[in-house]
Amino acid sequence: MTEIDFTGFLLAHRCMRREYGRLAEAACQPRNVGHQALIEEQIAVTLSVLHHHHAEEDRWLWPTLRKRAPAATPALDRLEAQHTQLDPLIATAGDASRPLPMRATVLAELQQAVNAHFDEEERVILPLSSAHISAEEWDAFGERALASIPRQYMPIVLGWVSSEATSQEWPPVRQMLPRLVRILAQVFWIPAYAKRSRRLYSQPVEEALGPGQSPTPR
Repeated sequence: MTEIDFTGFLLAHRCMRREYGRLAEAACQPRNVGHQALIEEQIAVTLSVLHHHHAEEDRWLWPTLRKRAPAATPALDRLEAQHTQLDPLIATAGDASRPLPMRATVLAELQQAVNAHFDEEERVILPLSSAHISAEEWDAFGERALASIPRQYMPIVLGWVSSEATSQEWPPVRQMLPRLVRILAQVFWIPAYAKRSRRLYSQPVEEALGPGQSPTPR
C-alpha cells in the first residue's frame, strides 16, 4: 500500500493553529474602518476553512475509521464531540454583529481550543489512517475538503496556505490544484496575500511567516 502523504492535512492544521491568535490581537484595536473590514473578512474566510475541514471529517473520516477500526471508536467519538464543543466559539467569533474588540477574547479561546483538538487529532488520526485508509482515499478526502470551500475565498485561502508552507510542502499541495488555478495562485494570489498579511498584522510578511518559510513558494 502506498504511504499516505499528510502534508496538506498538517499544513491546514498549522494555518489554523495560530491564525486565530493573530486575529485576536488585531481585533483588540482595529486601526480604522478599512482594517476592521479586512479583519472581518479574514475571520470569515478562516472560519469557513475550519468548518469545511471538520465537516468532511464528520461526513467521511470518522465513519470510515469506525468501520475499519472498531476499537478506536471511543477516541473517534471524543474527536467528533470536540467539533460540537468548538461550534459555539466558532459561531461567536464569526458574529459580525458584535464589535471586534468584544470578540478578541473569543478568538483567543478558539485558538487554544483548536490547538488542543489538533494535538489529539494528530496523535489519533495519523496512525489510524496509515493503517486503515489508502493513499488514494486520503487524497480524495483532501480534494473534497478543498473543493467545498466557497470559490470566492480561494484566492485568500491559497495565499494563506502558501504563506505557511515551506518550499518542500508547497509543491504537493500545488499539484492538487487545476493548472489555471496554479498559475493564478503563483502570479496573483500569493503576492496579493503577502500584501494582505502586512495590512492585517502591521508587520513584514517574512516576520509573520517564521524562519525558513517563503511568501512565494515555488
